[in-house]
Amino acid sequence: MIAIVKSDFNTEITSLLLQGCEEQLQSLGIEYRTFTCPGAVETVAYSKFLIDKNQFESIIVIGAIIKGDTDHYEYVCQFVTQGISQLSAQSPIPIIFGILTTQNEELAMERAALDRMNKGKEFADTAVFMVNAFSNFN
Repeated sequence: MIAIVKSDFNTEITSLLLQGCEEQLQSLGIEYRTFTCPGAVETVAYSKFLIDKNQFESIIVIGAIIKGDTDHYEYVCQFVTQGISQLSAQSPIPIIFGILTTQNEELAMERAALDRMNKGKEFADTAVFMVNAFSNFN
């Protein structure tokens, strides 16, 4: 089973990413469970919590960090990138970094819209690939 941790911040974007991800997993017959948290920063702690539960074969982390008028964007991007990177390096299961970091909402929507490139589908495919790759060594 795959866990999806979705940030509710920028929910219009993250909901589309989640929809694409879930649709792809369903089409592949993969079981999953979705968890939500307030923002991208919280996805790091939630992912660690789920890793420690030892119930999932992979975790897909979905979020959207969109640049604003303050430096907050830089700090959030740095925290989330470093946090997920550290978890990924230490985790016995693959962690898929599905956090969009864009300069504006239009670029985020381009990557999330179901009728465009919807990166959520890509996150699902990456998780399945990595689960299969990891299972080849067991």
